[in-house]
Amino acid sequence: LEGDWSAFAGQYYSEWSRAIHVVSPQETPGHWKRFRALDYGLDCTACYWLAVAQDKTLYVYRELYQPNLTLSQAAQKILELTPGGESISYTVASPDLWNRRQDTGMSGYEVMARAGLKGLQRADDRRIPGWRVLREYLQPFKDEQGVTRAKLQVFSTCHNLIRTLPALIHNDHN
Repeated sequence: LEGDWSAFAGQYYSEWSRAIHVVSPQETPGHWKRFRALDYGLDCTACYWLAVAQDKTLYVYRELYQPNLTLSQAAQKILELTPGGESISYTVASPDLWNRRQDTGMSGYEVMARAGLKGLQRADDRRIPGWRVLREYLQPFKDEQGVTRAKLQVFSTCHNLIRTLPALIHNDHN
């Protein structure tokens, strides 16, 4: 429809548009609040760095997307990708990271904290409210200059988020 070859039947976030949501990397002011969003999994660890502009637009400006990392390796990689002078307010992570592992008796949170990753906070992982919030951030609108944009902007260097977010599909069983 309208020349958008990335749209497809069953797409969950039909608001997604590469033309609206993907932007060239740019300097983000140091005073903007920054945080990370982490989804740890042995099959793939995904971590995203976000900056919040004064108008509450979220800029996803860096990503880690790598399989087969242990918890401590994932923590170390996140720290390596975070420049020393960058102020990160917190890292929100899936609540299952606080579950104790049978093999060590420690939680993933404890392993990552011992590896130096500080400021971990439990995410609210209720799916439906989360979907609704993301849809609001993806919703296109016209700004004061008449330019169509959205409250979520993804730097073009975040290749995996750009590939995977629009590929999410509806589940008929919730």
